[in-house]
Amino acid sequence: MTENIVIYGAGAIGSQIAGRMHGAGHPVTVVEPWEPQRQAMQQSGITVHNEMEGGPDEHYNPPVIAPDELDQLPGPIDTLFLCVKSFDTLAALENVLPHLATDGLVVSMQNSVNEEWIAPVVGVDRTVGGVILINAVLLEPGHVTLTSSVSRASAANRDLPGVYVGEYQRPAGEKARRVAALLNSVWPAVAVDDLMHERWSKLANNTMMNTVSAISGLRSKLALGTPEARRLIVEIAAETLRVAEGEGYPLETLMGDYSAADIFAGAEGRSDVVDEGLAGRAALVSESATTSMLQDVLRERQTEVDFFSGLIAEKGAAHGIDTPFCRAATEVAHRVEAGQAASVDNIAEVFRLVGD
Repeated sequence: MTENIVIYGAGAIGSQIAGRMHGAGHPVTVVEPWEPQRQAMQQSGITVHNEMEGGPDEHYNPPVIAPDELDQLPGPIDTLFLCVKSFDTLAALENVLPHLATDGLVVSMQNSVNEEWIAPVVGVDRTVGGVILINAVLLEPGHVTLTSSVSRASAANRDLPGVYVGEYQRPAGEKARRVAALLNSVWPAVAVDDLMHERWSKLANNTMMNTVSAISGLRSKLALGTPEARRLIVEIAAETLRVAEGEGYPLETLMGDYSAADIFAGAEGRSDVVDEGLAGRAALVSESATTSMLQDVLRERQTEVDFFSGLIAEKGAAHGIDTPFCRAATEVAHRVEAGQAASVDNIAEVFRLVGD
């Protein structure tokens, strides 16, 4: 029997999954809520440009429908790749649940820790996650650009796969291996036993880089090259490490290069190791590499700040862990969402709010 695969959300990640899976012959349907992207894909397909490797652009034409057209699907959904922003997770699940097969899997390809919210709805045994390790930009409907990512911009990380795949609250089994096999048509995929450890490692990277870039308006390369931005990145990293440990996911390193001890020392002003490492990393990052939150700021859309630094602050409070930089950065990010200009001056405002 043919597997019915749905990609819900066709942003920079979802577009690649849909296009490359469809190109590999898998029966894929895209559900795209954002009308400009949906219309662009329906009219002209999706174009993927690889800024790192060059060569001809990839072009795909997977079928695309709107969220209110799910009754057009050929049958119940066997595998749902959820690629919407974290703030849309529960609404997307509510919409799609009547169309999900009784044993259908929900695969979160999102940032943050969406498995925590998906599992209570569909069950732990049907919850799978994919931790994305590549970077892509979608600033124009129908066009995705692959860029070199901050997390892979070191010798230690260049041989990483494109995605880790795991099952929620259990070691990788047949479900993770099956999903990884599908994703191998998109990027190299590796099944892992501790999904949430990898999730928290990625959440730390996102919280460090996304929040700072979104409030400052700096793309990744410039953020790494700006001393005040790096200082805030290190402060946020230290808070995130403490909260990750409180959640039961102690992280020995971030970005593959920086030890927790060096990050704590940097936040306390006792070491320049991480600051110097981040500054050097800038040379390995694409000029156009843009965090997902900054992409949203540039499009004047809601960001995922409440699921990055906001979530760290919330979970920190539950554990009695103070997170003043995450709280202040989240507050400033909300101001930017409300119309305040993204500017390097906002970094100074975070330090002012913290009283540092």
